[in-house]
Amino acid sequence: MSDIETDRFVTVNHTVFPTEGVAEVSALYVDTGTGDGSQPGQSYEIVDRRSIKVYAHHRVSLSTYFNAFPASYWQHGTTVRSVRLVATVEGQGLISVYKSSARGRASALASKQFTDETVTFDLPIASFIDGGSYWFDIAAGKSDVTLRQAEWQAEAPEGWTPGKTTVGITTFNRPTYCLNQIIAVGQNEHVHEVLDRVIVVDQGTDLVSDQPGFADAAARLGDKLEVLRQPNLGGSGGFSRAMLESLSSEESRYVLLLDDDAISEPEAIVRAVRFGDFAVTPTIVGGGMLHLDDRSVLYTQGEVWDQRKSWMRPSGASEYDHDFAEEPLRDTPELHRYLGADFNGWWMCLIPTAILREIGLSLPVFLKFDDVEYSLRAREHGYPTVCLPGVAVWHMAWHDKDPTRTWEEYFIHRNRVVTGLLRSHVSNGGILPLHSFLGDVKLLFMLQYSAVRLRHEALRDVMRGPAALPAMLPTKQGEIRQLRTQYIDSEVVADLSALPPIRRSSVAILGGVRKPTNPIAALLLAARVGVRQLVIKQSAGSRRNPERIISAQDINWWRFADIDSALVTSPDGNGVAWYQRDRTIMHRFLWRSIRLNLALARRWKSLSAEYADGTPAITSPERWREAFDSVRTD
Repeated sequence: MSDIETDRFVTVNHTVFPTEGVAEVSALYVDTGTGDGSQPGQSYEIVDRRSIKVYAHHRVSLSTYFNAFPASYWQHGTTVRSVRLVATVEGQGLISVYKSSARGRASALASKQFTDETVTFDLPIASFIDGGSYWFDIAAGKSDVTLRQAEWQAEAPEGWTPGKTTVGITTFNRPTYCLNQIIAVGQNEHVHEVLDRVIVVDQGTDLVSDQPGFADAAARLGDKLEVLRQPNLGGSGGFSRAMLESLSSEESRYVLLLDDDAISEPEAIVRAVRFGDFAVTPTIVGGGMLHLDDRSVLYTQGEVWDQRKSWMRPSGASEYDHDFAEEPLRDTPELHRYLGADFNGWWMCLIPTAILREIGLSLPVFLKFDDVEYSLRAREHGYPTVCLPGVAVWHMAWHDKDPTRTWEEYFIHRNRVVTGLLRSHVSNGGILPLHSFLGDVKLLFMLQYSAVRLRHEALRDVMRGPAALPAMLPTKQGEIRQLRTQYIDSEVVADLSALPPIRRSSVAILGGVRKPTNPIAALLLAARVGVRQLVIKQSAGSRRNPERIISAQDINWWRFADIDSALVTSPDGNGVAWYQRDRTIMHRFLWRSIRLNLALARRWKSLSAEYADGTPAITSPERWREAFDSVRTD
């Protein structure tokens, strides 16, 4: 229990500060943009995880991602109708409490002069239906002041009991990342209060338990830490193992899923659990994703599911990749609104075990869309997902990845369609079959034949029905990797000098090309590319020399409109692949795409019913236990 927590009031948010990498993440914790011209580091000093010193004649605001209190979400999802701010401060100064509206407009509510004391504010959780947050500012007088600790507390109702969680971390040959995650969870002792166990499901060959420093990290968690070994069954297999383990513990009210290549803000674990404790109904509590390589950038705070094409988009008026260093919270009205979410990524996601018992575990789909489908399934049973501001992890960003250029494209396409069949209740899948076909055409225009081949394999496997999914779990990745190697665009060459020089050999029909600037121009250019690829035989010279080099960030279908081959750099910049046009493959794959996607559209209704009937069996704890027993190696 906190030093300033009482029996009646429970701390649900601790005010926290970073102690490492302060310059990179300061905008997420402290805002100095209050009109006094201060810059981070000039107006304050972080003392420790709970404390901050404000220099004389300066003012700082905690209107930030990690330190504002998300009142709107508490009004929506819990029975809490008032919150208490308790702050212990040293020195002489002024503490002021503010609230925002859904439009992002801030207003001062109360302020108190302090002199070496603990100050308390009781604040209503009302008028936040559309959005809004609470926060406080600290102003120092003639001398420095120090905030020793501050907490947002909720009054516990009669009979309330605090919950604990099993933390499930799935890892595959990322032992140093996983170890850092274990360290982050273990070194913050107040987090231990909400931990039942930390389950690490190690599916790799480079084991986290063999890493230097593992013993010290494990000692911090003691008997709460357990490392389990199993063959690589993907994210869905690893997370389902953690889910299953949580069901075996009477102490775990939740399972909290964490990616191995993510670093959590440890306070986020406490916040997620406490929100779940006060929730009106069992609620999936998700966290935002911040970029690990650009740490003030929030990838997303909530996403919704577009049933028409079975794809995701940001919730409300929010956008992907918001940089708090450029636009702080107080200057971003769209992030003050309540953002309803349909699902949350399993980079960090808290799931009540009550939901697991009712609707089962993850789909056995190896990776991708397991998190989307699960939240949509839970919603259909009356259990919402809340993406709670102030709950987040830093995760490897997507911008140096292109799934169409890896074996992952198979799983993305297959699992997207499966999720659509199960959870997109629109006639014949809406535009998904058409979107799938156009995606194939785009990749064919870009000479990415391996990706199209994987997408065709994905649709064939979808049409085998849900009963086929479990058997594919341990073997399909290897099969797909092997299948992809049959195509030249999958071969990445690290040494550019080992390849022939760039030399133009094909003739540009109707002259050169450039990026189309309107839909009509795009359609005309697409028709031109289609005719070229279907009718004109590829030039012999394009097999001897690549005709152009295209950087990974510039790859697009129209760049191949006047050439027959190109060197394309890999997304990570470590090599190039030599893309070569093949008219025979183009013909074969185009007609196959037409047949498969037409079959998907024709069979949508029957397939949807088949998956709806079959999913409960393949997601049950009993079926997953059988799957783990069948691959057990100990």
